[in-house]
Amino acid sequence: MALLLATALALYWLPVLGLGEKDLDDMGGLGLITVLPMPTLIGAALLVVVFATLLWMDRPIKSLLLLTLLATVVSLHALPAVIETEPRFATAWQHLGFMEYIDRTGTAVPDLDARWSWPGFFAAAAFVAEACGVSDMTEVIRWWPTVIQLLYLAPMFLLVRSMRAAWRAKWAGLWIFVLSGWVGQDYFSPQGFTFLLYIAFVAVLMVWFRAPRVLWAKRRPGEPEVEPTGRKERAVLLLVLIGLFAATVPAHQLTPFVMLGVLTVLVLVGRSELRGLPILFGVLVVVWLGFLAEPYWSGHFDELFGGVGGVGGNVSSSVSGRIEGGSSTHQLVLYTRVAMAGSVLAFACWGWWRRRFYKYGERSLLVLTFVPFLGFGMQSYGGEMALRVFMFALPGAALLAGLALFPRAGITPDERDRDRVSLAPLAALMAGLVLMGGFLVARWGNEPFERIRPGEVAAMEYLYEHDDPTARLLWMSNDTVENVTPSIPWGARDMEKLEYVPTLAPADPVLVSGLVKSLKDAGPNSYLMINRSQTTYLQMDAGYSASWEPRIIRHLDDRRDLKKVFTNADASIYTLSRQPDGRAAKPDPGPIGPKVTWTPWSVVGGLAAVALILLLGARELVRVAAAPSVRQQRWLQGSFWFSLPLLAVLLASLIQRFVTMA
Repeated sequence: MALLLATALALYWLPVLGLGEKDLDDMGGLGLITVLPMPTLIGAALLVVVFATLLWMDRPIKSLLLLTLLATVVSLHALPAVIETEPRFATAWQHLGFMEYIDRTGTAVPDLDARWSWPGFFAAAAFVAEACGVSDMTEVIRWWPTVIQLLYLAPMFLLVRSMRAAWRAKWAGLWIFVLSGWVGQDYFSPQGFTFLLYIAFVAVLMVWFRAPRVLWAKRRPGEPEVEPTGRKERAVLLLVLIGLFAATVPAHQLTPFVMLGVLTVLVLVGRSELRGLPILFGVLVVVWLGFLAEPYWSGHFDELFGGVGGVGGNVSSSVSGRIEGGSSTHQLVLYTRVAMAGSVLAFACWGWWRRRFYKYGERSLLVLTFVPFLGFGMQSYGGEMALRVFMFALPGAALLAGLALFPRAGITPDERDRDRVSLAPLAALMAGLVLMGGFLVARWGNEPFERIRPGEVAAMEYLYEHDDPTARLLWMSNDTVENVTPSIPWGARDMEKLEYVPTLAPADPVLVSGLVKSLKDAGPNSYLMINRSQTTYLQMDAGYSASWEPRIIRHLDDRRDLKKVFTNADASIYTLSRQPDGRAAKPDPGPIGPKVTWTPWSVVGGLAAVALILLLGARELVRVAAAPSVRQQRWLQGSFWFSLPLLAVLLASLIQRFVTMA
């Protein structure tokens, strides 16, 4: 098997090392898979064959299973890092700009971007980079997706310890998790990092803090007994849980709500003994949102709460709304994503049903799988809520899917023999081949426009050199209200100087007079960019013609009131031949954040919040770490009743803030 694994890796990697920028330019509507050599695709299939064959063995060969799993992760996620000249994904470059601003000024500025109201990830990354002496982060963002995907496996291995299942089911669940990780939120971002914290959070919660229960009953629980630990160890683990949650609160808008939802439902269904922790975590979330994220919601209630309760609209904008328009070939990529997500979730439901047949209850994995769907009741998240829901549901869904293949516990010799001689490993092979092929389409189908080209990086460097005191960059969008994220390596520095203005791309490339007018309206030191990645997006996702780019460039070149100041094979930059009167404005990033408008009610609420957090945290720590006694039970009960007035004061102050500053 080791030789077959080596053969698979050689077939996969050796041919792609010869791919160059010219080969990547030939990508079709299905993305990267259209330029991968046939031996590479055969190597990918062989990786599936190796793992499925290992599941057919009498006993687990853990070293080969782990090696194959790691090789699959690297093979699936490191492809662009190896074959593309520049690190991929435009937003990852923008996040470098957040770090650069913090490093240069030492401050956050919420008026520049809503994400500055959650600056934790960027501040921590800037600190670590400075401490390690790293000044150029481009290689970090190149390899970040591969490294973070490998790190996801560590808490996933811990999570499978909470399962009463055969070794085949556990390894199959981990394998399905790897093959279904195509969502693409693992780039250098707060979401990718806090997802790692989320998996670690639920793993610690389910291994060490499940509620005690009777092991043998009418329906056996799908989890074994709680890991035996001393009270000191449990206190440390509780502090780890609190630390993991607290780290996500200032780093990301969505992840803390998913953590809180999973914990609360686990408590309600009797699968967690930390009954007071949801209140503490709820207080942490509302304090950050109500006080420290004020610039985000103050005056923008519709953006924050407009989608609350609109489940149908949020689902529609996240699923069908993303498929409308564009080329039929690219729509196949989007349909593949929907089919992949639906198949894994359906497989998970089948796994739950098969476990019921064998008299096992899987409440915990059901909670992990379906609580994230409550996110549809919050907002559309810019049309990305479906992607985030599936990502958070995947750890539980993948493990349930593994149980669909191997539902027995695998405890007795009879159960182990049945799994070995059954057709389940063959079903795993077929499922793996489908998931592998689907991954290459779903994950890398957008690569024609998510890929960053060398000429586009050079074009941005030109703009950074000419953005004093400020500048505006007009870029082509098919919808200047909804599509406001360009396919450009944008914002890597000077974020307070260079403003990015989405400008309506004329469907008829002859009609460039509107672009000239937009340049004049933008004022002095304004530029217009036509770049390959953005053009490819317009063609694949908005239905623009294949000849649109050369034709619009030709008509822009013919305009005497424009001059081309930069050009290469990947990007062209224009400005007005005669600049408008006046001077470009000086940078005005806004006040330093976090901004908090302190009123008497806010001060009282803030003090109540501090007292409440300390009281609830101490109360839960005493419950976990101290031996029960009559005196401690009385203190715990009294502290709970004392916390209620503090909670009422906090909520009243938050209501007053929302009403007066909305």
